[in-house]
Parts: sequence; C-alpha cells; structure tokens
Amino acid sequence: MPPPLIIAIDGPSGAGKSTLGRMLARSLGLLYIDTGSMYRAVALAVIESSTNETDDVAVSVLAEKVDIGLAGDPDSLRVTLDGRDVSDRVRDDDVTNMSSIISTIPAVRRAMVQRQRELGKRGAVMNGRDIGTVVFPDADVKFFLTAVPEERAERRLAEEREHNPAATYDQTLVDITERDRRDTTRADSPLAAAADAIMIDSTGQAIAEVFQRMMSEVEKRS
Repeated sequence: MPPPLIIAIDGPSGAGKSTLGRMLARSLGLLYIDTGSMYRAVALAVIESSTNETDDVAVSVLAEKVDIGLAGDPDSLRVTLDGRDVSDRVRDDDVTNMSSIISTIPAVRRAMVQRQRELGKRGAVMNGRDIGTVVFPDADVKFFLTAVPEERAERRLAEEREHNPAATYDQTLVDITERDRRDTTRADSPLAAAADAIMIDSTGQAIAEVFQRMMSEVEKRS
C-alpha cells in the first residue's frame, strides 16, 4: 500500500485555498482539513469565555483544553467546539477578527500544529498559512496560492455577505490588508512560501483553470 498522500496549500486570505482544497480532496478521495477553522474555534472559545485575548497564557491554556472537531465531506465540513456545531458561528466577523489576534500566540500555534499533524497523518489536503513550512514540511505536494489584494477582497466579500449583508468592499480590503500584515510579520510561523512550494497566482484566473493545474502537479508527484 502506498504511503498516505499529504497536500499542503498555503497562502493569504481570499487566495482560494478553501475552494481549491475542497475540490482536490473530493477528487483524490482525501480528508480535507481547513486549519483556519481550528483557530476560529479557539477564537470563539475565547469570546464565549470572556478570556482577555491579550493574556497569552490564559488563551493558550484554553486552546489546549477545548475539544475541536472537524467532520463531514469536503463540501460540508462541520466544525464543532466541545461537541457543539459552530460551523456558521465561526464565520462571523467578531470571530474572524479574534482569530487573527490569537493565531499570533506561539503556544496556541503549537497546540494547533500538534492536532493538525494527528489529523493529517493518514493523508489529507490541508490548507492554512504554515502547512508546508511548519505543520508538514515533508508534504508530498506543496502549493502557495496568492492573488492581488483587490481580487482577494472581492472573493472574501462574497463569502462575508452570506453572513453579513452589510459588509462592504472597502472594509473587507482593509481587513485583508491588516490580516496580511499580521500573518507575515508574526514572530511564530509567519506566512511564507516553502522553498519547494509550487507558486500559483490566481489573479484573473477561473477556479477550474487553477484546479486543473494543481491536479496536474499532484499527478506528477504522486
């Protein structure tokens, strides 16, 4: 039996990681893991417990303690927090903002990395911001997806309006820019492309076009 296939997809917010990750997982029959959802679940736990997000120790203890689950097929991934389905709640703006803050805490990242490795060791398509550099540096295939901020903001806005009809493009672009700054400048596991990652700029490209290129690269290496 061949060893389990691990595919890492990294990149900034709105680059298409989730959509393309689900498509790859479905086509290859692999588990799909959206690591961002795990940080969002911790962020929700911080909000609900009224933990001060600037208290690194308290947030880290909470991250170690909470039970986070990912279940379902790639197109209907459900996120649970201590057994409760929070799939929709973790997409709300307050959770998104909190996730961006607490994900910079080194101990939180270490706790999540350990869980991600356990989930993915049997084979998976995993997306995030440090999969190919930290979580699975020996992944079989590594992709780094990006696009210009303006296009990423448009994509993110379309998702946000499903939960917040009042969301605006200008604010979404500001949020994307700030998230990029936090992700690339944090001291622990900053967003960066692995040296051996396949770089794909999806600006102006149809999802189907990018997907076909990614599948071609997987087939070369698997």
